[in-house]
Amino acid sequence: MIREGATRRSATAMRGIFASAWIIGLLVASAPAAYFHEAKRPGMLWLSDPALKRGFVVQEPVATAILGPVEASQIVNLPQAPGLLEQPNGPKIPDGRCSGDDAKIRSCERQWESTNLARDKAGAARNDASLTLNPKTGAKLVLTDWQSCSSQGECDGERFLYLGALGRSPYRAVEIQYEHDSPSLVLFDPSNGTGVVVHYGSEATSANPADTLLLSAEDMNDATSLLVTRLASDGPAIELQCLGTRSESSSFGVAYKRWSADSSVEVVLIKAGQNLPVRFERSAEGAWTLRSRGDLKGQGFECRQRGAAPATPSAKP
Repeated sequence: MIREGATRRSATAMRGIFASAWIIGLLVASAPAAYFHEAKRPGMLWLSDPALKRGFVVQEPVATAILGPVEASQIVNLPQAPGLLEQPNGPKIPDGRCSGDDAKIRSCERQWESTNLARDKAGAARNDASLTLNPKTGAKLVLTDWQSCSSQGECDGERFLYLGALGRSPYRAVEIQYEHDSPSLVLFDPSNGTGVVVHYGSEATSANPADTLLLSAEDMNDATSLLVTRLASDGPAIELQCLGTRSESSSFGVAYKRWSADSSVEVVLIKAGQNLPVRFERSAEGAWTLRSRGDLKGQGFECRQRGAAPATPSAKP
């Protein structure tokens, strides 16, 4: 037989436990979550990594050649091309599709997203705030929306939106929306779970017509970086890396012009008000050549590339 006093003490203790659990849950819910790129998922390249501005991760020299004056003039006079986010057929929710307050916009986005998920039932699924991508091999990728707000009402967070296939590429695209920044793009290889994360709202980011090569550039903070990443079936890899020095008085800007072919991309570097047209060309073997009007390395802009894979030795007779 349990005495009445013991019962009251037990009830009081239980209320204390429940209250403690509620407080802990509240603290966890309001604690800052890590941004997706900070998780450092194996096999996931973060192309906006500040380390890519501090040194080269590919080491082979890039051949240089002269760009003819007519071609140079044509590149300079081309209009600046839109990036992936701005292209009418780019990986994004159609402009003007969703409007209203935050709740209405999110509901509209989820409804639009459900069509993309229905096309890819085996590879992607949503459960409330969590989006899960399931590769054929390798670890699944779970992306969970989160928001953390300070007592002053300043909020950080990420929301994930499934966009479906990236054009002709097998890679699947997910948009990361932030509270105070332009969005990022996750390109996920559904065959092995590898992928790429890149800003695609404020910097030059564009895929070639075949959707096999991705150009990305950042000209804010530290050195200017320009990358070409191969979206291969065995996982993504940086093929070309260029760095432009920054000083107190000058730095390199990058104006993306166009992919003139699957293996050729044109940009204009801007330094101290001077336009420097450049064409990057990729050979059938995967080697890159930089064409320009003058010595860019002498002006502080240098490129390196990934070495070609070694030839497979022939079998002995």
